[in-house]
Amino acid sequence: MQVDLDGKVAFVAGSTSGIGKAVALKLARNQADIVLNGRNSAQAEEVIKEIGQIGRNVIFEKADITNYREVAQAMQNAVAKLGKVDILVASGGINKTGIRPTFFHETDPIDYLSIAKNQWWSRLYCIKAILAHMIKRKTGKIVMVTTDAGRWPTPAESVVGGAAAAVMLGTKVLAQELARWQIRINTVSTTVIKDSASLQYVSRSSPSLAHVFTRAFEKQPFPTTVEDVAEACLFLASPEAHGITGQVLSVNGGLSF
Repeated sequence: MQVDLDGKVAFVAGSTSGIGKAVALKLARNQADIVLNGRNSAQAEEVIKEIGQIGRNVIFEKADITNYREVAQAMQNAVAKLGKVDILVASGGINKTGIRPTFFHETDPIDYLSIAKNQWWSRLYCIKAILAHMIKRKTGKIVMVTTDAGRWPTPAESVVGGAAAAVMLGTKVLAQELARWQIRINTVSTTVIKDSASLQYVSRSSPSLAHVFTRAFEKQPFPTTVEDVAEACLFLASPEAHGITGQVLSVNGGLSF
């Protein structure tokens, strides 16, 4: 898919690796200028080089998206340096504390809050941090990325799925609230993705869970990649999706319906 994002500035949270990186590169290849975000400056340098070779402006704003003050400062810096932010893609999601998908009976209650901050609040923080700017300009495209466990019961993701379900319902409510300012918001949900950083993390940390995901791959008619997710984000961020808001687009390769 090729769209015209020339003149647009996109802030892509969690974009130094994985899905976020793929989204940032996809938007850059469609003429958007990019604000990279993440916690790893070394990884960011690699992505900056790739986007520079594409010929687009790119800056890096280091921030932990589970910390609202850091996100707000990163957004403020982005607007100051590039003049505006037209598109927000709220991605990212490997928990820095090492918490992984776990069957509920094995999940420590002390981890509930960290999961919520990582999978749910981080998205809200990103939106809140740029919202006043978008309201003032009366324009904006927001795309959140979450797990399909929010719409389909998924073993070992009861708490994560609950956070994703909150993201999905929030998408619909915010779409109604923000329409008056011509701000559109949608969510892309994902299942098993062979080249995702989160799957690699889970596979390393838990052989039993790796088996669960292997079985999911066997049931998936059309294997998906981070590029598939990036294409979905590109579409929702593009002028071609001006008539779409408050929706959840599931990129799951036919695994669930």
